Amino acid sequence: MTAAETEVWLDGDGIVRIRYPQNFNLTLQVMQEVNRRHRRLTTDKRPVLVYAESVASAEYEAQQFASTQQAIELTTCLAIIVRSFFTRAMAELFMKFHKPPYPTRIFNDEQAALAWLEDCAGDSAETNGGRR
Repeated sequence: MTAAETEVWLDGDGIVRIRYPQNFNLTLQVMQEVNRRHRRLTTDKRPVLVYAESVASAEYEAQQFASTQQAIELTTCLAIIVRSFFTRAMAELFMKFHKPPYPTRIFNDEQAALAWLEDCAGDSAETNGGRR
């Protein structure tokens, strides 16, 4: 599977969304391509919603990439949607060992993730002079 199978879009609510296919193997190359596509959509810091419901694996280097300056400069907060116990465990390990410096949470439900991102984005806009 390749980065081409990953969807990246900026929704009308100002949230960048990233959807990985089922049973996807997340590599550093995929993360770098997703970041390039994110930058083509916007160069402003925005909340990000990741649909990782059934990511099968994530390379160590791919996890590290989420904490690089290249990724940090585009993200105010990150919500990760998972569906399986296995994917949740992977996301929790990511949070423990590679937690980015921006607020990050794991969710089972899209609506809860969106509500949290809206709150988080509002907090970020207040601390950044109203810029979102």
